[in-house]
Amino acid sequence: MICFITSGAHKYAVRELRDVPGMPKIGLMSYNQLLRKASLPRATYIFTDFDRINFWTRELAAKAFRNMAAAGLTVLNDPATALTRLPMLKRLKAEGLNSFAVWDAETDGLPDRYPVFLRTRAAHRGALSDLLANTEDAQAALDAAVESGLCRADLMFVEYCAEPIGEGLFRKLAAYCVRGRVITGMSVHDETWHAKYGKEGVANEALYLDEMDAVKTNRHAEAIAKHFKAAGIAFGRADFTLVNGKVEVYEINTNPNNSRILEHPFPLRVETDALFHQRLAEALQALDTPQGGAPVKLDHTDLVAQRKRDGFLSRPRWTP
Repeated sequence: MICFITSGAHKYAVRELRDVPGMPKIGLMSYNQLLRKASLPRATYIFTDFDRINFWTRELAAKAFRNMAAAGLTVLNDPATALTRLPMLKRLKAEGLNSFAVWDAETDGLPDRYPVFLRTRAAHRGALSDLLANTEDAQAALDAAVESGLCRADLMFVEYCAEPIGEGLFRKLAAYCVRGRVITGMSVHDETWHAKYGKEGVANEALYLDEMDAVKTNRHAEAIAKHFKAAGIAFGRADFTLVNGKVEVYEINTNPNNSRILEHPFPLRVETDALFHQRLAEALQALDTPQGGAPVKLDHTDLVAQRKRDGFLSRPRWTP
């Protein structure tokens, strides 16, 4: 059993893994469910969604993580040390792994390099603005975002860092990490520089042949491994691109969408996606913990006190 700990509203992304051939048994649990429990069944646990939970929940989760690790369970993504988007991008820049800068709109002020775009730190909304060329544009975009009701504390500026792979065509790449094992994933092609979702019909067979080769040879594994290590993330998906041949990571998502490509105008993509998911299943199989044995107690003082405050002193029934 491999159990993913997610925010309550975002179990759907992991749930898709259950349909992947060769995948071990997948369990799902929200942080709310985790923190109500006095004990847990033996399994491998993967903590996710740190940008979608509040500070107190994350602190209690970090204490649960330590309980579980001390009891000998395999646990991935330490809530106390895994970096979310803004601090992760700052660290990647500081360590020379990324070349582009980011600015916290609340504490760093306006950027000193342009062009940039505005986005949220936690919400997965993508770019909130077009490219901003100067301080006047940046201030106007920030003012408009705050006026619309977005919180300044959740806003950040990101320096533009993209490179077209053809005229009017951009590619976003992906790679997964499973406890140090990096797996090159599927790409997205779009006519816009942010390439969040991709646009069907803009890529040709040559690009999909290159995608297949990248997955087969695990082309980006060595370069991306350093980014996961710097971010303190043992499970997640890095979204990145190549600029002047150098990897530039935009995000590491600990609870990524895992939908499969079962139909496509280019059948090659279906084959490539099946190979990627096969490797992901193999990596998770290597982490799998057989079910059975004595449950593991969650007996940290703060966890017990929280259950008492919430009125959960008995162990609620849980089925994966």
